[in-house]
Amino acid sequence: EARERGKKRVAEILAEDDMLTAEAFADLLGVSRVTVNSRRQTGQLLGLDGAKRGFRFPAWQLDDDGRPFAALSTLQETLGGSAWAVYRFLVTPQGGLNGLTGLEALRRGRADDVIAAAEGVAHGDFR
Repeated sequence: EARERGKKRVAEILAEDDMLTAEAFADLLGVSRVTVNSRRQTGQLLGLDGAKRGFRFPAWQLDDDGRPFAALSTLQETLGGSAWAVYRFLVTPQGGLNGLTGLEALRRGRADDVIAAAEGVAHGDFR
């Protein structure tokens, strides 16, 4: 039952308007789909799987200049290489960021604080 709820929630997240296909995300970045998938594999882009139709890329992972947040690859490494762990970290209020989500803190230019908070989460320190 819990597994089915999880699958349903994944499907809901991946169906959100800001979840783009590799093709749409490549168009947004002005690069090829191959480049998007390569950057996903190296952790430079956040690509979420679970959809039968391939990976989905949150449009919100881009900064004000339209570039992926530089901290994404460090977050991937810190949080065990799991795109879903990074996603959860970025959209959930974090105690180490005074209740901001990781995404809100990145948008405020606080990448170092975001990485420190992720390290805390990775080591079980949820302050």
